[in-house]
Amino acid sequence: MKHSKDPFEASIEEEENVEIEQSSEEDERNVRVGLKLKKCKTAEAKKKYENEEEENMEVELNKYPTGAHNVKKAKMQIILSQFTEEQMSRYESVRRSAFHKSNMKQLLKSITGSQKIDDTMIMVVCGIAKMFVGELVETARIVMGIRKESGPIRPCHIRESYRRLKLEGKVPRRSVSRLFR
Repeated sequence: MKHSKDPFEASIEEEENVEIEQSSEEDERNVRVGLKLKKCKTAEAKKKYENEEEENMEVELNKYPTGAHNVKKAKMQIILSQFTEEQMSRYESVRRSAFHKSNMKQLLKSITGSQKIDDTMIMVVCGIAKMFVGELVETARIVMGIRKESGPIRPCHIRESYRRLKLEGKVPRRSVSRLFR
C-alpha cells in the first residue's frame, strides 16, 4: 500500500520555505531602514521614522506562526495519521473541490438582482456552499451507517440527510414563499 505525501505535510514544508524567504526579506528591510535613518536630517524626523517602523513591526509580527498555530498543526497531523486510505482519499477530494466562481456569480446575480457582485462575496458564498455540502455528505454517511448500508451515497441518503439537517436548524429557511406547489 503506497502512501503519497500527506497534503498537510506538504503545507508544513512550504511554510518552512516561506520562513527562509522571509528572513532574507527581513535582512534587506533592515538594510533599507538603516539607510533611511541616515538620510533623516533632524532628530525629530529620525524619532518619527522609528515610531512608524515600530508600528509596522507589530503588524509584521502577526505574519509569523505562534505556538498555538504549531499545536493546531500537531493535532491535525495526529488526526490525519489515523485516517484510513478511503478517508484520506475523501479528505483530499474535499480539500481540492470548489464551486465554479462563474456559476456562483450567476446565482448571486439572480438572487440579488444586482449586476455588480464583489469577488469576496463570491468566495464567501462558495465557502459556505462547500461547508453545507460537506455537512450533507457527512450526515448521509451517518444515515448509511445507521441503516447498515455500504457503497456510494444514494439519493435516498441525501434526502434523509437534508431532512435531518433541516430538523436541526442547519438549513436556512426560504425568505420568499413558493408561488406554486
